[in-house]
Amino acid sequence: MLLLAPILIIGLYVAMYILRTEKTGACKWRQVSKGAEGVDWACPVCGATAQTASGEPKHCGGRMPKL
Repeated sequence: MLLLAPILIIGLYVAMYILRTEKTGACKWRQVSKGAEGVDWACPVCGATAQTASGEPKHCGGRMPKL
């Protein structure tokens, strides 16, 4: 039982690393408007715009320089 806790913690960190997304990591999507065609989004960080049927965009539309 004592060894189970560190194994679970390590497994959690590995799962978080595998499931992370770098495609929208730099984007901070903000909802601009909502209409009959869908939801309009804008990113103030990179300047990208997107339109979706529902929910935030999954990919960044702009190109951010890697620091």
